[in-house]
Amino acid sequence: MWKIIAERELKDHLQSTRFIVTGTVSVLLLVMSISLGISYHKGRLAQYEQANQMMLETASQQTNWGATPVAAYRAPDPMEVFVNGVNSDIGRFSEITPMRNVRLVRSEFSDDPMLAVFQFLDPTFVVLIVLSLLAILFTYNSVNGEKEAGTLRLVFANVISRSEFILGKLLGGWIALLLPVLLSFLIGALMLIPSGVEMDASHWARFGFFALASILYFTCFMLVGVLVSAFTSRSSVSFLVLLVVWISAVLIIPKAATMLAGQAMPVPSADEIESRLASFSAQARVEYFADFERRLRERFRPTEGLLPDKARELQAEQQAKWQQEDDERRKEMDQKIADHSARLSEDYYNQKNGQELLAFSLAKFSPASMFQLVAMKLAGTDTGLKRRYEDAMKSYRDQFTKFVQQKGGGMGFRISIGRGSHDVKVGTPPSSQKIDITEMPRFQSPAYTFGEAFGASLFDLGLLAVFNLLAFAGAFLAFLRFDLR
Repeated sequence: MWKIIAERELKDHLQSTRFIVTGTVSVLLLVMSISLGISYHKGRLAQYEQANQMMLETASQQTNWGATPVAAYRAPDPMEVFVNGVNSDIGRFSEITPMRNVRLVRSEFSDDPMLAVFQFLDPTFVVLIVLSLLAILFTYNSVNGEKEAGTLRLVFANVISRSEFILGKLLGGWIALLLPVLLSFLIGALMLIPSGVEMDASHWARFGFFALASILYFTCFMLVGVLVSAFTSRSSVSFLVLLVVWISAVLIIPKAATMLAGQAMPVPSADEIESRLASFSAQARVEYFADFERRLRERFRPTEGLLPDKARELQAEQQAKWQQEDDERRKEMDQKIADHSARLSEDYYNQKNGQELLAFSLAKFSPASMFQLVAMKLAGTDTGLKRRYEDAMKSYRDQFTKFVQQKGGGMGFRISIGRGSHDVKVGTPPSSQKIDITEMPRFQSPAYTFGEAFGASLFDLGLLAVFNLLAFAGAFLAFLRFDLR
């Protein structure tokens, strides 16, 4: 009997004007958002390639590796077509220099404030807002509406159990909601093939789990709609209750969780960390140059009163030793700054991770937050994106610094000694030959595999499934106690 109820429910939905209008709107929005995502991805890819090319052209004109401007750029990922996440919030590149800490700068929102005002229309946004609202519109009167229309008594005049009826209602409504979503994702997948977006097996697998998470998400709101409809006797009341639930789950809880976490665990800003590092570095250099001047005075004191030729001879004999001593002191200063920078960065990231963990834990009271977290982790556009790239860029900075030192183009000093103790010049060795950029190590974007994405999102995906089970059990039990009269 439940199959008959499901077929009737599905047929009623498919033949209704509400389904035609809302289904068409949802399909158009999802397809349009995927199309916009493809367009944005192509633009980002072209910008990424152009920026790298310009950097290499500029570097090829240099004559000293130590003075070569180098930057590492974030490579666009095809999954940003579906889930933009924090992609537009974090910077696109970082300068790579031994004297400065790695920091991603120039985000899309900073370059184009209009994007920050109106946000990015991606499929995640459509699923998060539109599909959840449509699920409520389809189910707010699924039980009490039948009672108000008088059809509930007619149905139970036949030999049918309450469990069969509610299962049929849920299944028929779920299939009706599922059809436009599957159609949209199928069209989107077909659009990707001729568009030139390079999707490998990992991307397709992550896309499949993103579609699964989307289905679980709107199913949760559909079940909540049936639950509230079975708890209330009038459809107008259930609609108002569901509207409050939707606003709380989608709009209020995620924002409130972030604000509460920020108040409970305050974290210094990145600018404050940079200021601390700059202050420490400046003090370390002041101490280094003060020590350098002291060493120079001590070195030239034995030559005072000697003939110029004899003084230059003594200085020339000691110059290699002095150069080695100066390099060792400079390396000690650089290592001191690097160690302090690493401690500051580690402390900052630990505090930031603690704050994010608290915010995400509080936000998980909302299925909307869970879906958004799952989607971003599957796509690799979650808050971990910034950490992954900055860690990779720090490794590249160390690699590039060693390469420059091997090429003799580091920030070491060359001491030129004149006729007296005051005629001393300090600088870098000159060179007239342009560098060969083919020798330069290239930055490799950090890999984000399907296994990493699945492992990161599995817990939240499981929580979303638990929400569905609880909502299903609640709707089932609520209807078993529903007054049919």
